[in-house]
Amino acid sequence: MRRPSPIRVLVVTEDRGLSDVLCDGIAVRGYSPVAAGSLDEGLQQIEEADYEVALVDLALPGGVDLIRRLADEDLSTESVVVREPDACPLEAMRMGAYGCVTRPPRAEELDVLLTRAAEKSHLRRENLSLHMRLRWQEVAEPLVTRDPSMRQLLSTLERAASAESPVLVRGEMGTGHRLLARALHRSSPRASAPFVPVNCRLVPPARLEDELFGHEKGAFAGAHVRKPGLLELAESGVAFLQEVERTSPRVQAKLLRVIEAKELLRVGAIRPAPCDVRIVAATSEDLRARVREGRFREDLCYRLSTVTLELPPLRERKGDIPLLALAFLERLGGHGKRTLSADALCALQAYSWPGNVHELRMVVERAAMLGSGDVLEPDDLPLEVREPGCAALRPGLTLEEMEREYIVAMLRRNDGHRGRTARDLGIDPKTLYNKLGPERPRRRK
Repeated sequence: MRRPSPIRVLVVTEDRGLSDVLCDGIAVRGYSPVAAGSLDEGLQQIEEADYEVALVDLALPGGVDLIRRLADEDLSTESVVVREPDACPLEAMRMGAYGCVTRPPRAEELDVLLTRAAEKSHLRRENLSLHMRLRWQEVAEPLVTRDPSMRQLLSTLERAASAESPVLVRGEMGTGHRLLARALHRSSPRASAPFVPVNCRLVPPARLEDELFGHEKGAFAGAHVRKPGLLELAESGVAFLQEVERTSPRVQAKLLRVIEAKELLRVGAIRPAPCDVRIVAATSEDLRARVREGRFREDLCYRLSTVTLELPPLRERKGDIPLLALAFLERLGGHGKRTLSADALCALQAYSWPGNVHELRMVVERAAMLGSGDVLEPDDLPLEVREPGCAALRPGLTLEEMEREYIVAMLRRNDGHRGRTARDLGIDPKTLYNKLGPERPRRRK
């Protein structure tokens, strides 16, 4: 079980004696103090590290400006003012200070105030985390299987869930990487914390580092405020990195630091920030082969592979196809009570499923949407599924020619209707138009 980290407190004052008293007094009570001897040093500390509370000396020139900045930039650090008995803290309170204590502060009073300020800081962090979790919220889908290899995999997952080690999910595209990662998260002690998925292929390489690790104010043109990265938003939870092989050497080095040191370095930062997150990565490639080719860090590969979950392709567990198809049909709803005929199920089992479970789901959804009866028949399935031989094109063609012949065949099947053809192919109509070029089959009248 993970121990809670001590509350980090930044003490900002030019008075060395006051700084020593405050730091020593709160350290013995379990806080983690850091002293800043000037306003500039305090601002630098705020930019480089995370603090729950900042103790700011009201006598410090520019101290009120520091309090206002913490409030204006919506940082999760709460400020507490330390003042002389005759000094008025009203302006500081208007600027957003959580509370104030007179100097020299009584230990019990300061302890209560710091604890409450830290609780508010944690609530603000949790609120941000909740907003991000709602953004990524998905309906929890159970893993449906009766295949022995999948049952063994799920047994391994249950054992791995309680650990803190990184996990690598391997398998062909469409086999259910994300579903497996979510199942691991739900079964782990981190289930109440965020699950943050990141597809490393979909984020432009130049932006991936910033997306994952965040940046400091002024790190680059347009960086007007500090921005937390997705790994910070997954604090205490699980970050799921799909297609991790697409990461750059620089990102790989930073990921290794997160795994080994539990800290991350934002873009433009000098000092690392603590980061308690479990990394689950997924790939459809052989990472060790990429290591041999010099395209992936060997040390990161070994750390990610501490626990490896191998997802078999759907063609190797055909007994699950009827189970999955009927489960997908049941979850769709809105189409009445639908089922698949025995012939339709046989057609599904005879197909090779190059797109795996993802393709099966799309086929079932299409059949449910376009089929007319309560029982879906083979005719409700796409041509390439119900007649696998029709997808086999002539040998000797280039890949481009094979693609074009298949597109033309699908167009003819849809009477030249580009919209329906694009939907069947799973591409945009404009993409279909561009692929066909100048010689486009005309729609039959």
